[in-house]
Amino acid sequence: MGHIIVLDENTSNKIAAGEVVEKPASVIKELVENSIDAGASNISVDIRNGGISYIKVTDNGSGMEEDDVEIAFERHATSKIKRAEDLDSVITMGFRGEALASIAAVSSVELQTKTAGGTYGMYVHVVGGVFKEVRPAGCPVGTTFIIKDLFFNTPARYKFLKKDATEAGYISDTLSRIALGNPDISFRLTSGKTILVHTPGNNDLKSAIYSIYGKEVISQLMCVEYMDERFKISGYVGKPEAARSNRNYQSLYINKRYIKSRVISYAVEQAYSSMLMKNKFPFFVLNIDINPQLVDANVHPAKMDVRFADESYLSRAVYMAVSKALSSNSLFNPVSVPAKDRELFKFKTDPPQKDYIQEQLSRQTDVNVLNKTSDKSQSLKATDNFPQKENNQYSLNNPMEISDRTDEIRILAKALEPLARTDFKSGAVNREAERLKTDELSYDISKEDNVTSLCGIKDISGNQGLDNTVCKEVLLSEPGEESDSSLTEPDMLRADLRLADMKYIGQAFSTYIILQTGDELVLVDQHAAHERILYEQLKDKFDSQENTTQLLLEPVVIQIQAFEAEAIKSNTDLLNRIGFVFEDFGNNSIIIRGIPYLTEGYSTRDIFLELADKIESSVNPINTPVADDIIHTIACKAAIKANKKLDDKEVRQLLTELENTGRRYTCPHGRPTVVRLTKYEIEKMFKRII
Repeated sequence: MGHIIVLDENTSNKIAAGEVVEKPASVIKELVENSIDAGASNISVDIRNGGISYIKVTDNGSGMEEDDVEIAFERHATSKIKRAEDLDSVITMGFRGEALASIAAVSSVELQTKTAGGTYGMYVHVVGGVFKEVRPAGCPVGTTFIIKDLFFNTPARYKFLKKDATEAGYISDTLSRIALGNPDISFRLTSGKTILVHTPGNNDLKSAIYSIYGKEVISQLMCVEYMDERFKISGYVGKPEAARSNRNYQSLYINKRYIKSRVISYAVEQAYSSMLMKNKFPFFVLNIDINPQLVDANVHPAKMDVRFADESYLSRAVYMAVSKALSSNSLFNPVSVPAKDRELFKFKTDPPQKDYIQEQLSRQTDVNVLNKTSDKSQSLKATDNFPQKENNQYSLNNPMEISDRTDEIRILAKALEPLARTDFKSGAVNREAERLKTDELSYDISKEDNVTSLCGIKDISGNQGLDNTVCKEVLLSEPGEESDSSLTEPDMLRADLRLADMKYIGQAFSTYIILQTGDELVLVDQHAAHERILYEQLKDKFDSQENTTQLLLEPVVIQIQAFEAEAIKSNTDLLNRIGFVFEDFGNNSIIIRGIPYLTEGYSTRDIFLELADKIESSVNPINTPVADDIIHTIACKAAIKANKKLDDKEVRQLLTELENTGRRYTCPHGRPTVVRLTKYEIEKMFKRII
């Protein structure tokens, strides 16, 4: 006897439901798309318990005829297509004829519908795929579906549903996506008495965006209008400041159908490649009008994935459309301060000094050491005395003109003198510096075509960084590591040697602190170092549950999405421990009353939204991974920035605190905080060692 049997219709419908109906949001998506196909201009959705126990979808569309209400629940019953050839040019949201049969197979469904020409409407009740009642009924023109007890007869699917608030967030996101693709339709989503989504339906995409994302986003939009012989691309993209830490704020539509396409998303992101920081993703709402014959929507029952006839051509068109929008003059918002605010904290002071421009290593020199050196060893400004090469000709920045290149070499030796000395404590002068002085006149200038190519001097003058081919970064040596120099015997940086005890040379580019110890130069990235310090401090306070909140004089109200609200509410204790004090403010918004003390001076909204993105996108346990990620972010925002001039006291304090962290080798993101450059490496640069 054979083992193959034909499944009964009820079992087949339950299997099909597993593909079409994944969660309550899937039910609403299918029903709302049917309402759109019916020509509705108003669609309202009401849910309870995240749509698990109750869903009601009402529209003012064309309704269903009396003869259609029963057959509509059969599998593959549809009014959208009639033959296989119609699949090549589908223009409706639905066409597979599986949605109603799948929904009815796993829930209790009530339907009320009436056409404009009908004298009465129809009522249908189906439970688990079985008709319970079909009768005439009085009802307005349009269609109303009531779905109850979803997955009541499929326990395996029911137990995988998430919390009510999470499922409600999925529904809100789904309806918001549909609303953005159909701005000519008014959508309304309520959960009990709470309005989650409400769009005006005035056929203005910007109004729909405002209704869903709030007023902050509206000021950061740029219009996209593009057309060629194949595509019409329209919508809005966000300015760089509207970028988020994930792709949840990206909406793409093909003929008003919401889809997901990595290729098109990548094309948009490529247009932003030179404008956004790493791990930042642009905001966009784009609709692509395309000939239905050039796109295949019959890839998956959910119809979220599609295939294009010429994907590469489409991605180029999207890239060009977005690039054109980004090249507009309105890319950045103008910043202005009202006159009354400008005068509010104005004090009478001395005339402002000229802005500081770093032209050399800012070196703090001991007076006694200066007395021990010759009069010729006074500090030298590279931009004042060292010739700059322009168009292969040497010119001077001061009135004096040096014609003999031998003088250039003497100046070079003088500029390198501080870098060639050993620590002040040793009291010895580096022999190599002396040899450089005595040999400078015998240097064969003809062998060196371009004096300014010496990377050390270019670094000092701030004109160019070190040549990557010779000036490589060498990580801080561990105790016991041997030097690769057989000629200089450098004094390696030991674990017991304090950074604060090293000789402070100065700052390069107002970013890197330069120290000297023995035969090594040690460079400290001030931002990375301070980031590590702040991270350790915040982590200690978090672990010890110490209060770090600073209350705001003026609370900040932030509008968020439903899925973000659930993630934030689920992690309220975590955010409170870090220092945020906030509460629900209604209508998908929260009010922030306190922030971590280290974040003062930064945009509360930007920091909080970035942290919300990290929490919402995280799938790890919240006790350590998400907390660490949030603390990383706060430390990075609050740390000393690059290009900030530090005085000697600030440098010493930074170095001392870095030593006390016990982890001075990298910042929390893995970048090195300290690197070294040995005398051996420097001499190789200058060809003293071959």
